[in-house]
Amino acid sequence: MKYKAGDKVRIRQWEALKRQYKLDEDGDIPKIGFLKMMKEYCGKTVTINQIDVTLDRYKIKEDNGIWYWYEEVFEGYAFEFGEEAEFSDDKEDWCKRIYLGYIDGAEYPYVCVSGSYRENFRNGEKYISNKWRYARPIQKKHIIIIDGKEIKISEESYQKLKESLK
Repeated sequence: MKYKAGDKVRIRQWEALKRQYKLDEDGDIPKIGFLKMMKEYCGKTVTINQIDVTLDRYKIKEDNGIWYWYEEVFEGYAFEFGEEAEFSDDKEDWCKRIYLGYIDGAEYPYVCVSGSYRENFRNGEKYISNKWRYARPIQKKHIIIIDGKEIKISEESYQKLKESLK
C-alpha cells in the first residue's frame, strides 16, 4: 500500500470524484466506497492512522476511524504551498522541487517551481513552473558500503535490511 500511518494526504474534491465515478440513487459512490456523509472531508488534509492491508483500505484520524477510505479517494500526499518534496514522471527518477499546487484529474497534476528557479521563488521574483505525474515526501537516504563501494538505499530498503540482520 502506498501510504503509512502518520502520512498526511489530501482528499479529492467532490466535483472531481463525481466526474470520474458516477453517483448512485442515494448520492454515494459505491465503486470506491465513498458515502455522501464523507463529502465534508473533500479537499481537506487528513492523517492516515490505520491501514487494512487485507482489503487495501485506510482509516483516518479526522473522522475518528469511522469510515474506511480507499486510495482512489486521495489526491496524494498533502503538501503545503512552498514546501519541498520529490517529484517524478516515472517513479524511478525523483528530483526535489518546490510544491505549488495540484490539478485534480490532470495527467500531470503536481505543479512545482522549475529547478533552476528556486531562488526566484524564495525571493518573491517571477519563476517558471512545471508539472509532474507523481509526488512524495523527501526520502531519507542511507549509504551502505559494500566492498569499498558506496551505495545509496531508501529508508524502506534500509529498514528491511536492518530487520533481516536481527
